[in-house]
Amino acid sequence: MNVPAKSEYGLQALMHLAEHGAQGLIPAREIAASGGIPVKYLEQILKHLGDGGLVEGHVGAGGGYRLTRPARFITAGEAIRLLDERLGLGETGGPGSRKSVLPGDALGQLWARVEEGIQAVVDVVTIADLCAWRREARETARTAS
Repeated sequence: MNVPAKSEYGLQALMHLAEHGAQGLIPAREIAASGGIPVKYLEQILKHLGDGGLVEGHVGAGGGYRLTRPARFITAGEAIRLLDERLGLGETGGPGSRKSVLPGDALGQLWARVEEGIQAVVDVVTIADLCAWRREARETARTAS
């Protein structure tokens, strides 16, 4: 599955803010460095997330970003929709694309159901869940070595 970089980076930024929120405002350059994200691109992403009400930013000395509500109340789907407008596989462009689902169009129906499944998952997975999964993966990697 192709995940747009904007969505991937946005989720990484939200996880970083959730994990470091106790520190107060987090500078964009720190968030960018943690995920290998170009700072200018991250600033555009953070603006979209801010316009959507997920983060707030403050400029100037001591400025930075923070979540507007606890990570357990922000879903991955909410963030992805703010950043990418379409959620799921994207358009296939062929006769079975979601743009042209007709009665009896088996492939179009398949892709529509796959899209519904993706939405069902990302709409229940929260940023807090993603942070917990990352902690578990790091712990597993640490104990395996």
